Amino acid sequence: MNKHEITFNTELSDQIRTRADSTYKITPTVISIFDTGLGQRSVTEDIEAVLRKIEYWHQGSITKFKIMCRDGKGFWHGVRWDGKIGSRFALGETDERTARKKLLESE
Repeated sequence: MNKHEITFNTELSDQIRTRADSTYKITPTVISIFDTGLGQRSVTEDIEAVLRKIEYWHQGSITKFKIMCRDGKGFWHGVRWDGKIGSRFALGETDERTARKKLLESE
């Protein structure tokens, strides 16, 4: 296999379940998670399950990414993820670009 090829394991165990409903996008450095408001819980309340689901879909760790999520009121939060525990910190922004800039400058 070429080092630039991506393979997917199509025989994964049961999919990770979340009580939040979300969408996300990934750039080479940042994962942005959007709460759709359609789940039983918000993304910020169910962040660990949401992050595990993203790892499930990408079949690997996402701990090297900077992560941010938008809550139901439109505010962005940074997310720390070590692969087991997720915690949030306020970015205090409603604009995605401004929030991303703050996130990249943090830590």
